[in-house]
Amino acid sequence: MKRSDVIEILSTASVVVGLVFVGLQLHQNTKIQRITATQVLSAAYSDALEVLSYEAEASCVYVIGINAIGNLDDAQRLRFFAMELRLFRAAEQLQYYSTKHMIEPAIWAGFERQLRELVSLPGVQEWWGLRQTWFSEPFQDYISGLIKAGPTAAPQRYEHTSCAPS
Repeated sequence: MKRSDVIEILSTASVVVGLVFVGLQLHQNTKIQRITATQVLSAAYSDALEVLSYEAEASCVYVIGINAIGNLDDAQRLRFFAMELRLFRAAEQLQYYSTKHMIEPAIWAGFERQLRELVSLPGVQEWWGLRQTWFSEPFQDYISGLIKAGPTAAPQRYEHTSCAPS
C-alpha cells in the first residue's frame, strides 16, 4: 500500500469521525433546546395561573367565569377575559412548540390533559367562542378538537361560597 493511500484512508476516517462528533453535538444541542423550551413555556403557563393562588378576588372571578361569563359584572368580565387570554397565549405557544417536537412529550401530555379539562368548562367555552379568532388557525383547530373530544376525566367543579355571582 502506498503512502498516499494510507493518508487518504486516514483523511477519510478523520472526516467520518468528525461528522459523527458533529452529529452527536447537534443531538445534544437539540436535547438542551427542548429542555429549555419546556422550562420556559411551562413557567409562562404557570405564571398565567399564579394570580389565582394568592389573590382571592381573582380566584372568585375565575370560579364565577368558568361556570358562566354572564354571571360576571363588567369589571370581572374584563379580568376573566384577560386571565383567559394570558393562559391561552401560553397554551398556544406550548402547543406550537409541541408540533415542532421542542416540548418533552411527557410534559406536553400533562398539559394537554389539563387543557382538555379546562376547555370543557362552560365559561371557558363561551370565552373561546368570543375570542378564538385572536389565535392562530392551527391553535383554533387544536382547541376545537379538544372541545369535541371532551375531557379525559370529569371536569373539576369549582364552587366557592364566598364567590357568589354578582
